[in-house]
Amino acid sequence: MFTIARAGLALLAFVSVFVPARAQVEPVEIPAAVRLPQDVDLAAGFTFRVCVRMDRAPEDLPALAANKAWESGEVVDYTTNQSFGLGRASGVEPGFAISVLPDGAWTWNAGDGTRRIDHRPEAADQGIADGRWHEVGFAIDRERGVAHLYHDGRRVALHDLQGVGSLSSAEKGILLGAGSHGLAIGDVRIERGTIPPATITAQFVERFGESRRPAAPVVWDGRPLRVLVWNIWHGGRRKGRDEGVRRVVEVIEDCRADLVLMQETYGSGPRISGRLGFDYFLRSSNLAILSRFPIEGVHRLYQGFRFGGATIRLRPDLSIQAYSLWINHLPSVQDQLAAGATGAELASADSETRGREIDGILAELLPHLATAPDVPVIVAGDFNSGSHLDWTAEAAHLPNHRGRVVAWPVSLAMERAGFVDTYRAAHPDPIEFPGTTWSPEFTESHPDRIDYVYVRGDRWSVLDSAVLAEHERGWPSDHAAVLSTLRLNDGRERIKVMSYNIKHGQGNDGVIDLERAAAVIEAVAPDVVTLQEVDERCERSGRVDQVAWLGARLGMEPLFGPFMDYDGGRYGMAILSRLPVVSSRNVVLPPGAEPRSALTARVRLAGGGEVVVVGIHLYATEEERLAQARAVLGALADEEAPVILAGDFNSEPGSPVMRLFGEPWTDPDKGGDRFTFPSDGPAREIDYILVRTPGVARVVGMDVLDAPVASDHRPLVLELELVE
Repeated sequence: MFTIARAGLALLAFVSVFVPARAQVEPVEIPAAVRLPQDVDLAAGFTFRVCVRMDRAPEDLPALAANKAWESGEVVDYTTNQSFGLGRASGVEPGFAISVLPDGAWTWNAGDGTRRIDHRPEAADQGIADGRWHEVGFAIDRERGVAHLYHDGRRVALHDLQGVGSLSSAEKGILLGAGSHGLAIGDVRIERGTIPPATITAQFVERFGESRRPAAPVVWDGRPLRVLVWNIWHGGRRKGRDEGVRRVVEVIEDCRADLVLMQETYGSGPRISGRLGFDYFLRSSNLAILSRFPIEGVHRLYQGFRFGGATIRLRPDLSIQAYSLWINHLPSVQDQLAAGATGAELASADSETRGREIDGILAELLPHLATAPDVPVIVAGDFNSGSHLDWTAEAAHLPNHRGRVVAWPVSLAMERAGFVDTYRAAHPDPIEFPGTTWSPEFTESHPDRIDYVYVRGDRWSVLDSAVLAEHERGWPSDHAAVLSTLRLNDGRERIKVMSYNIKHGQGNDGVIDLERAAAVIEAVAPDVVTLQEVDERCERSGRVDQVAWLGARLGMEPLFGPFMDYDGGRYGMAILSRLPVVSSRNVVLPPGAEPRSALTARVRLAGGGEVVVVGIHLYATEEERLAQARAVLGALADEEAPVILAGDFNSEPGSPVMRLFGEPWTDPDKGGDRFTFPSDGPAREIDYILVRTPGVARVVGMDVLDAPVASDHRPLVLELELVE
């Protein structure tokens, strides 16, 4: 790169070479200008990065690096229902600018003289005014129509360029900012082409060292995917400029969504994704995709305001495509019903707007999907239309249907295109489960289910779907959200089973806190959990139905195996399952000092295979435990499916009880860290997960987890794979 001299600006001696590892950034004298390299075309793809250090945040959005007269524009608060935050009026002018917001976060702007794009994050996630060096920048990818934005070597956003053309301006170079607020600038780099994210990260680490390496991308571990669709209503800010956004983030965190297909994002996307630590693609001011897993590509189909998608990389060998959608809110069904419209008239009017739009979307989407037919697909959004699966003859008597049966064209078009409505797949009865999403805010409006999560492809299994519309400080949107829990069959029929004696939620500190046990389980994300020492409304545990509480907290089906009355309630074992439970039974065992039972659950894996999971808690003398173990073996003698037997055996290796479980049972190797009790100083192995697999399954792995507080036992986790 070369430099140019301008009136009042210093002349830079700048060379486009990379500085060695952990070299001190050499600040340049500012203000200054850097000439564009001859091979860089601002109408094509290019990458720009700059290192910045500031002691404190300013109030007037100064230019840190820009190729246009950024500071000539008035500072404007662009916050409306459709936008958010401070900017300068000069942002629409041709060129780009990197500035800093009053809270100390960097901000990026690009314009072509007609349109503009702005990225306004928060300092907690993307701050630069803390007295140390940071690197910020962007890469323009004209081929894909997106800008990649970077902060300290991490890609923090993908912005659709939304029709913004050349970033060339009247300025012939890049202007570097004034020296106020302890500002220092160094290592300005502008290069031809779109430098890949991995290279950006590697070069940042080479300069600043491993201690500043961004967190590695999250890799999917096979757990069910939790997909949330939500129109957050004017950026979520209708309940307060920050309070509303805070509630939106809390809802997403509380439901543990992995993927959010968002509508009415309107400037809040960087704030929400930053607080969540999610990858982020803004398709338009309206539509966004937020993902726990890395976004590796985008799909700019149809109209940006109404439709767009991304490829989500779950792990190196597996990706999915996810699309966010918003289609016309007119005509008003409420007004049509008030005017006496028939079911046929409702469908006809819908086809003129929403029906026409979904046809246009599918006309582009289906050929696009045909190029990668094996990739699982999600389409979710605010469809603003009812479903033919809801407005049936059986449900015509519902107050909001007013006797009408309606063949809604949008839902029919999605069904004909091979998409499955996940809420209705989980809850087929529209009378018992209406699933209303419009409107928690406008209760006088016509209630209906108009927000959907659709999936396409035979690799999806719908485990559950729920409508969310409650927050302790008030729901922040006029739409309810829909959370669908999906099992993705990745070609490997696996099951992850956890066994945990939770001691009715009492930790080693003597405190009963069931949330701590739930957190241990949640971190593992098992398919099935066998629990020992569980209370149902016992006095000692505060009359809580612990099985039901844990099931609701973890989003798993709860089964209880009580074996005695205790302390005003009942005491026993439990099984929690994310997988469909085909059948279950509680087998009475010979009692010892206390009654005992074995709780069994036959569960179905995503590919159709079945496994029997059995939870036990043997107790009392060796002789009594032997009798109980023999009864368990007898109850399972005729079972042909793979069996996983998990629990607190109260017996050590080599004991008569454990010798009883010889062939064909397998006691998977726990490794050197095999002791399970007590959890705060493990010295004994008394908890086990045994496997009986008649030639159709193999053990993938077995672990003993370190959880020294929540209970006096350490939990076990086993993963099993069906091979036939």
